[in-house]
Amino acid sequence: MKYIIFVLLLIQSLSGAQTRPEPDQIVLYKTTEQTPLNLHVFLPDSVPTGDPRPTILFFFGGGWNSGSPTHFYRQAKHLADRGMIACAAEYRVKSRDGVQPDSCVMDAKSAMRYLREHASKWNIDPHRIAASGGSAGGHLAATT
Repeated sequence: MKYIIFVLLLIQSLSGAQTRPEPDQIVLYKTTEQTPLNLHVFLPDSVPTGDPRPTILFFFGGGWNSGSPTHFYRQAKHLADRGMIACAAEYRVKSRDGVQPDSCVMDAKSAMRYLREHASKWNIDPHRIAASGGSAGGHLAATT
């Protein structure tokens, strides 16, 4: 009986499991002494030519010490499915790269600069790029 209950609970918990969405592109936006940094780009299924898209740039949280752009994959996919271009940025953190928050800020500014300079590549409206993040990522978004 315990085995049957265990199996039923396992099936119930797995039925709600979702797979993590994957970005359409991963592009290098900056090379540092410690590591190359990428933007994880989620694109809408179809973008009419001549219609520049609003874009959002996400920065993960983690106290400038840890974290991953995968933190915002679900939100990025959700917005891309609704016509926006969404990006999740990598940036250096203390635990992996031995840097302080000022280096994280420089990386965030570089990511935003890259999006503006390469706006035509993805049909981005360079005047409609929002930034968002959680915790330390919120601080980085505010600095861009």
